[in-house]
Amino acid sequence: MPHSKLLHLTTSGVGFLVVGLIIVSFKLYDFSEQNKQLKDKISLENSIHQNQISEILKRYDSLKAFREEKTETIITPTPLETTSHKKPKHLAVHSGIKKTVLKKLKAINMSARGVRIISNDVVETNVSSKIDQVRVLFTLEANKDIEPGDKQLYIQIVNPKNRLLALKGKLETKLAKEVHYDRLDTDACFFINLHQHQLIVGDYKINLIHKGDVIGSANFRVN
Repeated sequence: MPHSKLLHLTTSGVGFLVVGLIIVSFKLYDFSEQNKQLKDKISLENSIHQNQISEILKRYDSLKAFREEKTETIITPTPLETTSHKKPKHLAVHSGIKKTVLKKLKAINMSARGVRIISNDVVETNVSSKIDQVRVLFTLEANKDIEPGDKQLYIQIVNPKNRLLALKGKLETKLAKEVHYDRLDTDACFFINLHQHQLIVGDYKINLIHKGDVIGSANFRVN
């Protein structure tokens, strides 16, 4: 082989080798840059995540401290002096109310029936034309806080039209009765004349009154 031709082949081979090395170098450089960018990106994401976690922890600590402070405020006991001042005051008020209620008479087991008298016998009836009187039965309930003695009671009768019947004369709608009371259960029976009235059909109401208060009531029927 001529010397010039061999030299040409050698020069060509070296040129290819140099070009190949340059290409490989560029690829290695490019790979290195990509790797660096990837590392920077991962580092940035880690930093962001770390900041987010730190922010969450700060908020949690702040919320926890707020809740603890609020709990301490709620469970703080009221000073004993304030409680001791208020409690006797309330007790005194309740005691006064209780005592006022206990001093009032109360009628229990109250009932009313239309009756007529036949040969000294009392016969119950609800027929309007046969009723001569209304019989009222009741018991004054025992109460040791009420003064014993004669108690003046009043009777009212309300007809089905919600009008008071005149029980004494033409205008007096309350009839006075007296019962002796000795702080024990006291049974009483009243008879009220009705023959002067033309009774109408319906329900009549009897009110028993003491010192302006209705202490008992009962109904009776007229047919």
